[in-house]
Amino acid sequence: MRFIKSLSTSPIKQSAFIAFFCVTLLASCSTAPNSNDANTPNLAESSDTAEKNIVDMVNITHKDANHTLTAIADKQDQRNVYLEQAPQRLAEVPAAVLAQYQQAINAMKNQQWQNANSLFDHVIAAQPQLSGAYVNKAIIAINQQAFEQADTLLDQAIKANSSNPYAHQIKANLARQQGQYAQAEQGYLTALALWPQYPQAQINLAILLELYRGKLLQARQFYLAFLANQPDDEQAKRWLAGVEIKIQRAGLTLPENSNGAG
Repeated sequence: MRFIKSLSTSPIKQSAFIAFFCVTLLASCSTAPNSNDANTPNLAESSDTAEKNIVDMVNITHKDANHTLTAIADKQDQRNVYLEQAPQRLAEVPAAVLAQYQQAINAMKNQQWQNANSLFDHVIAAQPQLSGAYVNKAIIAINQQAFEQADTLLDQAIKANSSNPYAHQIKANLARQQGQYAQAEQGYLTALALWPQYPQAQINLAILLELYRGKLLQARQFYLAFLANQPDDEQAKRWLAGVEIKIQRAGLTLPENSNGAG
């Protein structure tokens, strides 16, 4: 089994309270469907850039969201529920814990996994409601190929804060790797309900829908949504062209807003 990095080819920058995200996401253990199209995405292939950033330490309650494919793909707003509450929630975290958390992030940057893991354990002991610490421990576990442990940690992160889109995105990748495609789809949709413009969730969901769910029209919507914010991603453009060829061959009708405006 080979591993892939996040399928976005552009690093995503956030403002304050950014933690380093040096995760290698997982290729599916299943074989991708055969295709004669050179532009068909293959989950077993590597892209150039890993997803770089993850924000954390926010604990808010996630309200039920509309997780339908069309509703999520058509959203153009820039909100991120998780980020919106960060300043208020972090204001209640002791400075010593914040400093320790930053030390853990620095250790992750240097791939000092054991040291980072230990520091996050101290953070969790002091502030167990901070979901980001669990997410980063899951990232460490993934780098050490401890996938079951990573999945458990992501469950803990979601229990601590169900509004953490990064936890849902990474957990969806683990589900995809295990061949649990319906669960992976719902995980990506949950992440996008929390952050409609989450690039990695958009592109990974598009590929999942195209290759493993047979939902070509919906896959196209998410390719378009991704390219709306990443217009220079040539690989994604090729994948979009490939899925449009599949749509034509299947005799499906493109929606009137075929340019992705919605």
